[in-house]
Amino acid sequence: MVTDILKLCGFGLAAVMLCVTVRQLKPESAVYVNIAAGAMLLLAAVRLISPLVGAVSTLADNAGISGEYTEVLLKALAISYITALSADCARDAGEAALGSKLELAGRISIAALSVPVFVQLADLIARIISQS
Repeated sequence: MVTDILKLCGFGLAAVMLCVTVRQLKPESAVYVNIAAGAMLLLAAVRLISPLVGAVSTLADNAGISGEYTEVLLKALAISYITALSADCARDAGEAALGSKLELAGRISIAALSVPVFVQLADLIARIISQS
C-alpha cells in the first residue's frame, strides 16, 4: 500500500513538473495535461480503494447493516471524490465559478442519493414514537 501511494505521488509530482513546463510553452495545453494526469490518478486510486470497499461491505454485513446503506455511503464517497477532482480541474483552468458550481452539483447529488435513507429513518422514528 505504501509503495502504491509513493508511486502515485511520484506520478503526481512528475505531472506537476510537466504541467509547469507545458504552461510556459503553450499555456492552453497545460489544462489538458492536468486533466489527463488527474484522470489517471483517479483511476489508479479506484484500484487502491477496491479492498476498502470489500472491507466496508464485510463489516456492514457482520454488523447487520443493510447493504443499501453501505451502497449509499460508497456512492456518496465516490461522488465527493469525483466532484472534488472536477472542481479542482476547473479552478486550475481559471474557472473558479464553474468549480463552485460543480461542488454544488455534487452536494445536491449526494443529498438526492440520501433521500431514501432519510425516508426510512423518518419511518423508523415515527414507528418508535407511535409505539410509545
